[in-house]
Amino acid sequence: MKKILLIGNYKAGVGGISGQMEILHKHLTEYGIECRIFNTSCNVIKRIFLFPKLIFTGRHYDIFHVHGCSYWGFFPIVLASIISKILRKRLIITYHGGDAQRFFGRFKFLIRYFDSHCEQVTVPSGFLKEIFASFGISCKILPNIIENSLPFKERNIIYPNYISMRSLYPLYNISCIIRAFGIVQKSIPEAKLTILGDGPERENLERLVSSQNIPNIMFVGRVNNKDIYPYLERNDIFLSSPIIDNMPVSIIEAFSAGLLVISSNVGGIPYVVENRKTGYLFNSKDYISLAKLMIEAVENQELTRNMIRAALVEAHRYRWEYIKNDLLKIYDGKY
Repeated sequence: MKKILLIGNYKAGVGGISGQMEILHKHLTEYGIECRIFNTSCNVIKRIFLFPKLIFTGRHYDIFHVHGCSYWGFFPIVLASIISKILRKRLIITYHGGDAQRFFGRFKFLIRYFDSHCEQVTVPSGFLKEIFASFGISCKILPNIIENSLPFKERNIIYPNYISMRSLYPLYNISCIIRAFGIVQKSIPEAKLTILGDGPERENLERLVSSQNIPNIMFVGRVNNKDIYPYLERNDIFLSSPIIDNMPVSIIEAFSAGLLVISSNVGGIPYVVENRKTGYLFNSKDYISLAKLMIEAVENQELTRNMIRAALVEAHRYRWEYIKNDLLKIYDGKY
């Protein structure tokens, strides 16, 4: 049985790339495959010491499976590529970044890390596969994995209880959601908005809420991944308004938990959410259109329930049992 070393910037319980590495480690271990996470997250000065550390650790593994994204998130790919070549280990790269088009357009020299010595490149969406093809990089789609532990809640009535679960960074455009909710509040005074996550924009967002005197908005702060479900259970409509994104796992989690998803139609999201079939899509930054959809979701209960049921079927495609065989074929070199 092959021994797998998962390499990437890792922090327990935070979701994103870390969450995918965590889920993968869990399932591979349960399947009987020896597996370990090698964390590359540290300050710039300490990163130089990761090279000898990976040489020492990597000797005991057959396959380096590295997870990376754009900008500083590309460092794990550079590190794993260099050391896997030195140790003559098989290298598999999984790229997660939604900003790939701009990133590789600016830093074309980094493309060589996908060509030299890398055995297989995987991406989580058709969106990224198309971008990689435009740069001459062949890759395979391996969707992000969601856990089966999110119970589906049947909602007979859809209440105006909205939730956002993205980090509070400009990229995720939470101000769009707040402005839209301000409009919704005028039509549906009992509407509530719960905002999970933290980040540098929090103070600005709280100031926006205060300046516009919008009631019923609760900032929760950062919530550990394993503690998210109670928040999903208490709300009915999931909001996401990023400016750039790839394939947010949080959308699939919302599908699984029985929430209606309303999202901006950027990046890989239209590959996951089919407009008016499994959720609603709107143009990024158009908070007026978002507000209209938020109201429609409550007023058109039958359509909303139909979309929620269709989204649950879509969510099944992202479970371990559906992805396992393709991943194991890659590890066995039979892709």
